[in-house]
Amino acid sequence: MEDIFNYPTFDEIDKYWREALSEIPQHAEPIEKQEREALPSMTYDRHTGGTWLRFVGVDGLKFWCFWQPCSRPGAHKTLIHVPGYGTEASAHPSLVHAGYNVMHINPRGYCGPDGFANPEWRLPDGTPTVIGRNLDKPKEYGYRFWFQDAVIAVRWLQNQPNVTGKFGFFGSSQGGGGSLLLASILSTEGISGAVVADVPFLTNFPLVYEKSNQGAYGIAFSNIPKDEALFKRSFRTLGYVDTVAHASRMNYPILLTIGSLDDACPAYSIYSLYKKLPNTRGVVEMYGQGHAYTPLLPSLAETWFNLYL
Repeated sequence: MEDIFNYPTFDEIDKYWREALSEIPQHAEPIEKQEREALPSMTYDRHTGGTWLRFVGVDGLKFWCFWQPCSRPGAHKTLIHVPGYGTEASAHPSLVHAGYNVMHINPRGYCGPDGFANPEWRLPDGTPTVIGRNLDKPKEYGYRFWFQDAVIAVRWLQNQPNVTGKFGFFGSSQGGGGSLLLASILSTEGISGAVVADVPFLTNFPLVYEKSNQGAYGIAFSNIPKDEALFKRSFRTLGYVDTVAHASRMNYPILLTIGSLDDACPAYSIYSLYKKLPNTRGVVEMYGQGHAYTPLLPSLAETWFNLYL
């Protein structure tokens, strides 16, 4: 990374996330459970029955997860899904039917069984503020709390009798970048098995910053002050949640997808990550696809996890 962006080193990234993990209790229990279906008018793509679980973040903010366990007897491998920047909740019955447990985690309480929520972490038009929240205060940064929420849900999963083996992580856009980063954050614990990152966001901020069309990354860059010292401090914080900065930690199989017409999370940023991945890797470029939840994602994810998880 170029010096003007003041990115953290590998050791600094490791220290930052080890400290964040140390703030999370080793055992977590939901404060509320709701046995009900995901509501099609309030969620995204595929819908199925399951259990909504409500947890409390390290700062006291409540958030929801949608737990879809495999109904077959015994313990099963478990997949963890995180949302796009639109904060939608998603269910994946085809993966459950294939024999996996699936946990959708919706950090920061952005969406739950009653639809979209948490206006305190949104702009008046509903846009989430997580990416720009406290950029100048890395220990209070929005994504630090976002990923801590996700780890709290993982802690609960680790204590479930029907969960076995390492975890698979997947998602689209922010969820693609988020799945890559969550697996990296937890890689020091040896529980990250494989990742499928669909059109991943949060990938090579410095590279995109220098382009005229910054796509979804403009949401982050609009929060960065022009003052040189504050610029470097803010960009340094983004480095803690840049998948390219985490690439050397990703020593497990990863599948990436790209939309050839995607100007929100452009192909060049995703290819820059692909080149740095140290383990088994794959990339599928969808010809003619813009920025979207890739329709083939459930099938691609099932195949990848069947092979490598």
